[in-house]
Amino acid sequence: MITQLKLCFLIPCVVTFSSMGTAQPATFQDNIFKIPQGAALVNGELFYYNSIQMAQDEQGRFNLIAAKRSSLVYVDSVSVILTKSLPPLVSLFVRGNKSVPCVELQPPAIFKSSSAFTVALAETSLSPSEMCIQVLAPFETQIPLDITGLDSGTYLVNVNGIESTFTF
Repeated sequence: MITQLKLCFLIPCVVTFSSMGTAQPATFQDNIFKIPQGAALVNGELFYYNSIQMAQDEQGRFNLIAAKRSSLVYVDSVSVILTKSLPPLVSLFVRGNKSVPCVELQPPAIFKSSSAFTVALAETSLSPSEMCIQVLAPFETQIPLDITGLDSGTYLVNVNGIESTFTF
């Protein structure tokens, strides 16, 4: 898990650090940069991490020393909701399943390119002492997209591998 995130810092890829939700902001203390949540898009593959720690070396570079990989949720469908307001607003209505009922959805990580939005939607993990019935747990969630500055046209949306499009 750490190797994959480290690769992202060595090869070209897109990284986003989530600031949504109630998570504590990233902190830097005693040459350790602690990032509560982050996501990486590496060669089209999504990764979501929690408790990321990076140590600063003598040259000022950061090296990954810890990260806990989170599981992406199973997405069944993605619908795009486009309002007719001015300015228009775009939201994704996502349906799917969590691996067990005892976990929660984490804040979505949204990657934006010229004609596409890629969304990583992950779930929290159970602690080693927690037990939970092993059944899929359905969920529905709405994810707003920031379309500020986008040109009119057709855009692809991908949430954990399930695609949809919208035109405005």
